[in-house]
Amino acid sequence: MENKHTFRKGNLWLLIAGFTLLTSLPFLVPHLGFMSLVAFVPLFLLDRMLSEHKVRHAFWYYYTAFLLFNVATTFWIWFVSGPGAIAAILLNALQMAAVMAIARWGGRVIRRREKRPVLADGLSLLFFAVTWLAWEHIYFNIELSWPWLCLGNAFATTTRLVQWYEVVGAVGGSAWILFCNILIYLMLTAGTRKARRICGWSAAAAVVVPILCSEIRYASYRETDDPMEVVVIQPNVDPFHKYGVSPQAGLDKRLIELSAAEITPDTRFVITPETFTYDIDIDHPETNHSYQTYRAFLSAHPGTDLLLGALTYRTFTGSAKPTRSARPRGAGFWFDVYNTAMVMDSAQIYGHYVKSKLVPGVEIIPYENLLPFLGPIIQKFGGSSSSYGTQDEMEAIPCSDGRKVGAMICYESVYGDWSRMATKKGADFLAVMTNDGWWGDTPGYRQHFNFARLRAIENRRDVVQAANTGTSGLINQRGDVLAKTGWWVETTLHGTVNGNKALTPFVRHGDVTGRVAGYAFPVILLLLTVLAVSGRRSARGKSAGGNA
Repeated sequence: MENKHTFRKGNLWLLIAGFTLLTSLPFLVPHLGFMSLVAFVPLFLLDRMLSEHKVRHAFWYYYTAFLLFNVATTFWIWFVSGPGAIAAILLNALQMAAVMAIARWGGRVIRRREKRPVLADGLSLLFFAVTWLAWEHIYFNIELSWPWLCLGNAFATTTRLVQWYEVVGAVGGSAWILFCNILIYLMLTAGTRKARRICGWSAAAAVVVPILCSEIRYASYRETDDPMEVVVIQPNVDPFHKYGVSPQAGLDKRLIELSAAEITPDTRFVITPETFTYDIDIDHPETNHSYQTYRAFLSAHPGTDLLLGALTYRTFTGSAKPTRSARPRGAGFWFDVYNTAMVMDSAQIYGHYVKSKLVPGVEIIPYENLLPFLGPIIQKFGGSSSSYGTQDEMEAIPCSDGRKVGAMICYESVYGDWSRMATKKGADFLAVMTNDGWWGDTPGYRQHFNFARLRAIENRRDVVQAANTGTSGLINQRGDVLAKTGWWVETTLHGTVNGNKALTPFVRHGDVTGRVAGYAFPVILLLLTVLAVSGRRSARGKSAGGNA
């Protein structure tokens, strides 16, 4: 008996290892996105074994599976903050495990009502898929947000297979992954040959048809011919020794030298990473020395705009706190700090956008008004003492020639439903302005660069990525990488991108998949709760009748 028990536990750990391997590799190794289509099968088999053998403390097995998935794919957060990495990985895995726990409970309710095994399994796993997709959608829209491991992101290096993201976005990709896994699992576990055959053909269609449609779309898509010459600056400043160590005047001089080496009379945009300079009063930028330096440089290059990443601020007067993130500056004075992208030429600033999807613990204290005690705790572990200012929607920043650019600052490029707002407001192309050197030479900056390829497909916009120390590059509207720089090198990238005015279904309608799941989940949960309660009452009634 002891040997049988040991063997069973060993099988559980093999399934956990299989799940970790299959879910992690698409995020770590290029061109392996297809593995995600079977990655959850070991997890479903794990759940089946846990249920059949009534293994105690089952939650910890699938929590371990999700924890290993998070560690394998996002371990690099450690290089920024050890406590932050531990918190992010543990909490993210906990949320995934909570989704699984809710789905397992729903599965038990369904199986008590539905006696046909294949149908019961299918409905149970369908509830899991709806719960997962609803969670992903919500996770993109809350302050304590870290949606890096949205399942649809697994195809960031296999973009030829997901050209239909222009319709449903990355969360639609998550749905595809889950449904393929469910059908393949049912094919493997169905009790009858007929059921296995039906599930097998359904699984084959679910895998092949979207890939075939994607390949046709990839081959037939043609970009609008609206070329813009761009120069991307990769200054390669150590982010841990930037402010207060590297003199800003020296950085400004280097920006001008790097730009001057590549700029031509046809150059439309010079693009910098985020926070290249700082301390600019957004209402009175002329008081900043860097701003004056850039204006003088641009005066020698008419027709060229600078898309600049800067830390800016705005001051307010009055006794009452003017915004949620405002900080006091003496009696009756307040100020907000912003991570800003602005477009300027030698004459003026044409527009700006402030980063609004902020990094928890670094740029925002989540739910600061509701949980004021979080601020001191986060600060104690090396985080921010206050939050940056934000705005309600993504903006398309106007340029001097009438075009517009959608600037995604830092990891905002992970947020597809947010980024599309800039395109809907008229952005001709997109730019990712980031600083990926915090993580070292790890998968982190490579994953971030590749996520921009998904935004290119969703919006059908060329994407320019300007990174301080990560990878800068040019991406076309099919998600192909046209050019990119190396890691940790001071360099520039000179090239041409195309503008586009057409709006994709995803841009028009947003994350329909996530919204539908978000509406469906509470309805299904309520229905299952009613069934669970009525089932208990019925069982008690039968028990009482039998005793009588």
